[in-house]
Parts: sequence; structure tokens; C-alpha cells
Amino acid sequence: MTTEKPKWLKPQQASRAWWARAAYNGQNRDAALAALQATGIPLKPVHGATGLLSAMARGDALIKGAAGLSLPRRKGKTSNTRHLRLLQWRLAMGYAGFEIFAKACIGRSDRAGLKPNEVTTLLSHLSLRSKPHISPPVITARSSQWLLRDDAERAIDKLEAFLHLGGWEKDFLHAWFKGRPVTCHLDACHLAKILRHATVHGVLSPDKCRGLGLTEALKVLPRAFDDIRLAVIGKLYACR
Repeated sequence: MTTEKPKWLKPQQASRAWWARAAYNGQNRDAALAALQATGIPLKPVHGATGLLSAMARGDALIKGAAGLSLPRRKGKTSNTRHLRLLQWRLAMGYAGFEIFAKACIGRSDRAGLKPNEVTTLLSHLSLRSKPHISPPVITARSSQWLLRDDAERAIDKLEAFLHLGGWEKDFLHAWFKGRPVTCHLDACHLAKILRHATVHGVLSPDKCRGLGLTEALKVLPRAFDDIRLAVIGKLYACR
């Protein structure tokens, strides 16, 4: 018995082939920039800004590499720790690519980080075919001991200090831990930013990832970036 291929598969393949020629082989760069402008995504005109296309290509490669990276898992505590560490750095690579890619999409070429409202702007111009779903984590007895070693407050109320969070990041993480699942790409991007920063700043070890129940999020989030990448490329192809 054969299964029918999704109708969108061929157009998606065509859009990716077009993007590869424009971004990586240097063909039709002007057309690619014109398509970007025609999408309405950029916050400012991009005519002649070939550096933006180069940045999009670099971000594209990092996102694609992170989403497609296979991480075999072996038995044993040491191997499990190594596996979690690889998941963390795969997320860090994916978020780095997403930040480069998204900034270029909205017409930014500076070195400052991507702002939450800019992610909202980008996603508002895209049609995403699927939605991520990341269930709220469960704080284990062991992680509660980490969080409560300083005083007698509830474990959930110590998360921001434990992970060095503040502002919207604290509020977002509290809502997730208290039972609100991540069910859209915008929230997935917010969660990825928090976990990425905690990882690269040395706050979040593999053992803490396991204890705080973050393994599922580390696995799913790179695919959310890839969804956005493919949606942008499809949008560019449609506006060429």
C-alpha cells in the first residue's frame, strides 16, 4: 500500500532549491532581496543590502544543522549526561542560527540581541503548518532541594534566582512550570532564549536539566526554529 505525498512537498522542495541558488550560490541575489522586501517582513528597506542575505544564509545553515543533528543515546549515567549536554548545545546552536536569521529577515545587521517584539513581528507574517507542544515540566524532590536550600519558600518561587532570570523571563518560566504548556512558535522562541542563555552562562548543567524536567523542551525546540526557517523560505519563494 502506498501513501500519497503531501501536496505541499513539491512546492517546498522548489522553494528550498530556489533559496539555495540565491543564498549559497550567489545567483539572483537581487531577486531574493526584492522578495524579502515584498514579504512585508523587514522593518526598513533592504534594497542592495547583500549582507542581510549572507546573514540569512549563515543562520539558515545553523538552524538546519541543529534540527538535523542526530544524537544517539547510550545506556549509563555518564552517557545520559553527555546526551543532555549535546541536547543543550544543539539548542544553543539552533538559537544562534535563529537569531542571525530572524534579525536579517527584519532588516537588522547590528550585533544586539533579538527582542521579543521582533520575533512577534516576524511570526505575524508567516503561515506555519504545525505547532509545537511542550508540556509543563515537573520539579522533582531532588530539584526542590536545590531550589529550597536557602530558605523555606516554594520551589517554584526560587526559579528566577536559581537560573538568574528577571522581568518577562521570570514570569514566562513561572507560567510554564505552573501548568501552561508551550503551544505556539512565539512561546517556543521565548523558552529557547531562556534555556539558551542559562546554558551558555553556565547556570544550567545537564544534571539540572534532568532534575527540572527540561529534556523534552531541549529535544523539541530546534525543530520549532526549523519550522520558522522553512516558512520564511516558502514566503520568499511565493514573493519572488
